[in-house]
Amino acid sequence: MASGHGHGSMSLSMKFIRLLIVLFNLAFVVVGTVILVIGVYVIKDPKMQQLRPLLNPEIVSSYSKSLSNIEIFAIVLIVIGGVLLLIGFLGCCGAIKGFRFLHLVYAFIIGIIIVAEIAIIIAFIAYQNDFKAELVTRLRESIASFYVGTAVDNSTATNPVSVSWDFTQFNLQCCGAIGPSDYSRAEKWNRKNPYNQATNLTVPFTCCPLNDTKSWTILPADLSAASTCAITGQDAYLQGCYDRLLGLLLAYKKNVIIGAVIVGVIEILAFIFAISLYCRKDNYDSL
Repeated sequence: MASGHGHGSMSLSMKFIRLLIVLFNLAFVVVGTVILVIGVYVIKDPKMQQLRPLLNPEIVSSYSKSLSNIEIFAIVLIVIGGVLLLIGFLGCCGAIKGFRFLHLVYAFIIGIIIVAEIAIIIAFIAYQNDFKAELVTRLRESIASFYVGTAVDNSTATNPVSVSWDFTQFNLQCCGAIGPSDYSRAEKWNRKNPYNQATNLTVPFTCCPLNDTKSWTILPADLSAASTCAITGQDAYLQGCYDRLLGLLLAYKKNVIIGAVIVGVIEILAFIFAISLYCRKDNYDSL
């Protein structure tokens, strides 16, 4: 009798573990779907398309078909989302159908993901200053080597890098990579004021306050209101676009950390429960 009671109790606990794994994997399916959608959004979003030349000016300027950093990032998100969907599918199948080998495969994949996430976190903490220095240098070099000015009524020749900087500055209300001084190094910018050829510009029009509605697809048609600011540099945005963008991202830091912790806990628990199900061989077939 005691043995039978113990066996029934064990089966009940195993069924509960199965239920938890199903719930965890439904969470993986939801998270995977969200990440997959974000990846597609990054590829299609006009804002991201405008930021693309800033990170890879050499690709855009040479009309190369190579993938940009943003496109690679989007593909990584899509792959991660797909992997999480696969994990959710394997986990649910293993728990519902009772396929023991799927629990092992599931635990193996989860284990790899956990190790990879820990490695990424360590690398980010260790190299974040180097990453910032390299990114800022690349942004400043894109201005120095490629910026040619803001296109005004088709009177100014431009290129994708220049357009990208103008859209970024106009929408984020920033100037240059670290500040207006970056434009003192713009080698290809002739600085002529299209509204008054007798004057030269110190900063682009988009470094100055404009009252137009923000848009990542169309710049204001008339920028003459910013002429004085662009000529003198007074009233121009002092904050660089790197710090401005970083500030916007940090606004979501708390939510990202909370989400990452929740996902991490779910992954660890799912790993433990999957191993538990696989190892409980004696009671598995009776469930």
